[in-house]
Amino acid sequence: MCKLLSEWQPSESALALIKLNGVTDYQIARSIDYLKNYSDLRNIDEVEGYDNWNAFFIMFCIKANKLAT
Repeated sequence: MCKLLSEWQPSESALALIKLNGVTDYQIARSIDYLKNYSDLRNIDEVEGYDNWNAFFIMFCIKANKLAT
């Protein structure tokens, strides 16, 4: 059973870790919006190379926001 990306929200612990890396709530929201609406991903089972979706999102969010600065 696949889990739809449109229904996914990062865990509280993932959000806390992202914020510890200096990423703002606005940047987190933009990252979620991008993944849900503008990427080719449709379900969270499509991501390979990470233990879980939260691990992927943590890395995506931190890297994306470091590139933006």
